Amino acid sequence: MATKLIIADDEPLVLVGLQSMLDWGKLDIEIAAVVRNGKMLEDAIEEHLPDLVITDIKMPIKTGLEVQKQCSEKYGRLPLFILLTSYEEFSFVKEALSYQAVDYLVKLELTEEKLHASVSKALKLLSELKGSEESHHPLLERSAMQGFRDKFFVRLFNGLIDSRQAFEKQKKELQLSLHEAWHVVCYVEIKSNQEKAEVNLYNSTLGMLNQTLSRYLTCHLTSLDLHHLAITFCLTEEQHAHYRTIVRQVLEKTLQVIYNYFSVNLVCSVGLAVQDPFLLHTSFLSARQQLSLQACEQAILFARPSEGGGNSFSLDPYRSRLTRSFEEVDAHQLALVMEDVATEMEQQNLLPLQAIEAASSILYMAISLLPDGQHMVELAFEDQGGGYRQIYTSTSTAAASAWLRTLAQGLGEQLQSRKTDYRAKVVANVQQYIKENVKRKLNLGEVALLFGFSQNYLSSLFSRYSGCSFVEYTTQMKIAAAKELMAKGDYKMYEIADTLGFESSFYFSKVFKKVEGVSPRQYLQHLERKRS
Repeated sequence: MATKLIIADDEPLVLVGLQSMLDWGKLDIEIAAVVRNGKMLEDAIEEHLPDLVITDIKMPIKTGLEVQKQCSEKYGRLPLFILLTSYEEFSFVKEALSYQAVDYLVKLELTEEKLHASVSKALKLLSELKGSEESHHPLLERSAMQGFRDKFFVRLFNGLIDSRQAFEKQKKELQLSLHEAWHVVCYVEIKSNQEKAEVNLYNSTLGMLNQTLSRYLTCHLTSLDLHHLAITFCLTEEQHAHYRTIVRQVLEKTLQVIYNYFSVNLVCSVGLAVQDPFLLHTSFLSARQQLSLQACEQAILFARPSEGGGNSFSLDPYRSRLTRSFEEVDAHQLALVMEDVATEMEQQNLLPLQAIEAASSILYMAISLLPDGQHMVELAFEDQGGGYRQIYTSTSTAAASAWLRTLAQGLGEQLQSRKTDYRAKVVANVQQYIKENVKRKLNLGEVALLFGFSQNYLSSLFSRYSGCSFVEYTTQMKIAAAKELMAKGDYKMYEIADTLGFESSFYFSKVFKKVEGVSPRQYLQHLERKRS
């Protein structure tokens, strides 16, 4: 993934010069934003989560130095900063370096060679940081959360979140507000003849979409597969009153940007707007229906209330069985339920569109809910021309049913042979999540919801493959983190307890002694004796 860069300076000529001085693409650097004052820089960092910032020290509203200091206190080591100075500002350089600035560059002496050397130094440091445990700071944690957010939205789009309570808990855990008055899903198909570097092209398109759309509207992008994604637009009451006009204008600008950068065409189908985000599946379904129904080559489509139709084949009777089969990696049950779906599609003599929608929904469940779901689905169709994407060009219900049976057989064979490996991987993923979020209050129920499992199933799985319970493992990780903080010698006991989410310093001391056999104070005395 490209390194994200933000450039900040209040002089337009300097901004233009910095953007053109190096071939940023060759350095695998994406310029996420260009801003002209410290407040804009602060907002851009919050929005784009950059790896690197090049900023002038003196700017309106807030100085680059003030922003760097705030970032250092809020996020830790990243993003890395390169400071631009003039001769009279040299007294600030020492302070900038105290906040761990990578380098400083004097504007009047700035050359392509000096900028390249400074950026190369930052890239080397960035690589070292991302490979170390020190990189687990809020910015990187937020970036890693995107995979969980994708799974959350895929489950939401397909009606797989079984209660409002579960929805609210997952939304809170993923730090998603969705508080706007209206929400609408745009289903996007990526059309490209560039078969090479498909993954890189998709990721680049996704990144550019997010960067461009977020300038105009609040939105969330969700990856579906390498040719499809969904955009959830969050609208105010005022925006909703004219949302078709507003969304069309935003999409038209965005589609042109994507084509100019990557020669990629996008087809966007906008579903019906809903007030309750828990009902986003109706917007998603209407968007997919509209795209399937459209015969002409329009780039932007809108579903109408009469087209949101309730005549689609319903997966509702099968959802719990499908979810449980994916969740428990149960090849036998998965084969049975997918055969039942295929058979009913044939017996009801569905329109091809309805059968394709049902099969596509199961496809997205497999990609989202199975470990390495995308890879597993690809392997299921590796011997067939067109791969799994042939479902999108099916012309009959029989073809959609046959596709579904092929998917069931391919997934079943993989799950049967690798069942233990995949269950162990699920536990490993949960353990990694606990390590990365050790400073938060974690409970089994919320983490189970986040990963899409029932609480009882994850508890059983965790105990079996980790050798201890979820609570025991979480406690061990927190105490290990506490010992690291104590070794640094910069924290008081109550600060460590608060940092790691313990209710009080007394409770922290009690848990520490239970795990380590000595109190925190005794452990500190032991450390001091070792140092001396």
